[in-house]
Amino acid sequence: MTTWVLAPLVGLVVGLVMGGLGGGGAVLSVPVLVYALDQPAHQATTISLVVVLFGAVVGLAAMRGQDRVDWRTGLVFGGLGIAGSVVGARLSYAADPRLLLGSFAVLLAAVAVLMWRRADHDASASAGPGEGSVGKLVPTALGIGALTGFFGVGGGFATVPALALVMRMTPARATATSLVVICVNAVAALVTRFVGKGVGGIPWLLVLTFAVGTGVGTALGTRVSGRLRGAHLMRAFAVFLVLIAAVVGVETALQ
Repeated sequence: MTTWVLAPLVGLVVGLVMGGLGGGGAVLSVPVLVYALDQPAHQATTISLVVVLFGAVVGLAAMRGQDRVDWRTGLVFGGLGIAGSVVGARLSYAADPRLLLGSFAVLLAAVAVLMWRRADHDASASAGPGEGSVGKLVPTALGIGALTGFFGVGGGFATVPALALVMRMTPARATATSLVVICVNAVAALVTRFVGKGVGGIPWLLVLTFAVGTGVGTALGTRVSGRLRGAHLMRAFAVFLVLIAAVVGVETALQ
């Protein structure tokens, strides 16, 4: 019973962060699935991908008619990251579970730093008009795609600042457009895992309850993301991620 109560509640939190801050929430999925919901590391990254994809789709649907999403840029950015998603997914289900979780602890710490820096940047910086740099766009998109494929995260924590800085978007527009990138990368990674038979034994009922919670949270988060200043929330979330990174790191070292 605890599992079916906890899964949608955690999904709700993940969705709120995805929709409200434009990324970062999905990094909570894998630790929760492994340590609270007793899922193996490889299955947890696959479940996280499904949940992230569902949350991103719901978030885009919630913003329909608001003209906040730059579909062209999002599809191009996501398309350039497909190769990275495919490679990352293949490496992920072939990796040792301890290596996967140890790397995830490092990722959590890195995301915390990025979120803290984003809080400072979003509070003071504004994007100006102009064309983005293709030279920076391609490697950035590939790297974010690889993160999505390997760790089962959306990569919004990196996509939002990349769209803001490389493609000269405002933070609000970058947050909305990042959901398109997440959809493209997550689909590519999931297809790769299905084709490579790296998705055996997935508890689909658990996936469904987690995804529903994420979808509700994302829909709520996207409705308030354009009206609330998230700098304080980002800093608090960054501190929380550091704590989670420490727990995952210690647990992995003791295995």
